[in-house]
Amino acid sequence: MAKLGNIFNKEEIKKEEQHPRRIIKWIHYSKLKENVEQYCPARDKEEIESLADLIQATGEVIENLSVSKLDTDEYKIIAGHKHCQACKLLVEERGLKEFAFLPCIVNNVSAVQESFRVMASNGYHTKKTYELMHEITEMEKLLREHPEEFPPSLQKGRMVERLSKKMGIARATVQEYQQISRNLLPEAMGKFKEGEIEKSAALTLARLPEKMQKEVIEQGITKNVDIEEYKQKNLEPGAVEIRVSYRLLGIDEYDRSTVSRKALVKFLRGRYGSTSYEISQGEIRISCSDKNISISERSITWERYVTLLDQYCPKEEKEEPELVERREEQRDMVPEIETEEIDCKEPAGKSDREISVPMDELVEEGREETAGLTRQEYMNSLDIKGVSSYISHFLSEEILRCPALVEKWLKDCVNEEGQSV
Repeated sequence: MAKLGNIFNKEEIKKEEQHPRRIIKWIHYSKLKENVEQYCPARDKEEIESLADLIQATGEVIENLSVSKLDTDEYKIIAGHKHCQACKLLVEERGLKEFAFLPCIVNNVSAVQESFRVMASNGYHTKKTYELMHEITEMEKLLREHPEEFPPSLQKGRMVERLSKKMGIARATVQEYQQISRNLLPEAMGKFKEGEIEKSAALTLARLPEKMQKEVIEQGITKNVDIEEYKQKNLEPGAVEIRVSYRLLGIDEYDRSTVSRKALVKFLRGRYGSTSYEISQGEIRISCSDKNISISERSITWERYVTLLDQYCPKEEKEEPELVERREEQRDMVPEIETEEIDCKEPAGKSDREISVPMDELVEEGREETAGLTRQEYMNSLDIKGVSSYISHFLSEEILRCPALVEKWLKDCVNEEGQSV
């Protein structure tokens, strides 16, 4: 006769005992408390009403809630918070008291497992971008603080790689959400949570300094294109950064060539944009791409950079040698103004009058050459426009700063009746 012990395989008994025994406990909805870690609440009342309609049509809650004990007679919801809200609606708004108690399984798990189960309960939920960011942040926290709770493949390596593998999300996307989570100000985060700003706008904001983030939010700017425009206008490299970059990139050598600034964009993009060029001096850091140049983390397009170069580092045009020689010859033609016995302080090493442009440039087109003319003869040959040009170009700053010199110059040029002499 077979022994009783041989009827059941001991191995099978052990396997059965390995499965946890789940006891369903019926708990009144008022004793079930919301979980502060739940990041996917019902978006609107219509969602809860639709679920309530399904429960009412079915006649019962067919999915058990997962809860953990809080106090003697209170429980925290791990999964099933929307079912709890739906039953509350059925009782309080529709008077269906038969839905006041919900089937629950009380779990005795660690805080780590509880957090993970909250995320797992939302695994097939269509998430908003804020909810996905929150999920990535919480998963990173669990992986960092409790790696032993996860498989060996997720316990080591770069965090972004581990998160990408666990969440099934591209590494670049994980990094973008990390940047939003770490850098976005609370004011902007609130708008991101409510869906007032999209992920692209949140990412652009997160890359701005805190002061500028506040300015953008205070001005009610929410669209990414408008934030980018505001950033371009208010977060460009200043004069110091532009001048240092001018020297570091060797643009002064380019300016010494005969090529105009119009071709500078193409030259810079070809020389630095295609090689991921990077250089630094002190606190000034320059990095280049095909589209942009970033100076101390202030990124602008190459076209805008050249515009700022024209503003802060204008190209000095060289004078033609013939023009310089002719200027010297014409300076000798005009007598110097005598300044004896005139009490005016003149800068050391400066003559009391300088000729800034060639004389023949002041003569109207078609007028005879001025060589050999005295100053009186030349003044007599000019009309009002010519005299004005002569005065504006031939009086140096030193003479104009000294009334006595101006008076003496006029006495040499015109009489008391205003006629040239």
